[in-house]
Amino acid sequence: MTTRTSEEYELDQDVPVKRKLVLYNSRHFWDDVVTQLHKATGFDLVHCEQIAMIAHTTGKAVVKSGDCDELIKIDSVLKEISLVTEIQ
Repeated sequence: MTTRTSEEYELDQDVPVKRKLVLYNSRHFWDDVVTQLHKATGFDLVHCEQIAMIAHTTGKAVVKSGDCDELIKIDSVLKEISLVTEIQ
């Protein structure tokens, strides 16, 4: 059996860390949520409706995964109408 040192598990600093933007269910009108998702992401309306439906039925949905800078831009547009979001 071999023992691995902590150096073997260090992350490469040049590789961007993937994050995810999560939308939580809230008391907004359906059309407002779908429209804001479309405005923030550029996804087609069917995709935005699917994200909204998942958030509505399960309490949360992943809007998008990617680098933090991209997710912050999307998050700021979603927060324009006070949607509840989190970057994880």
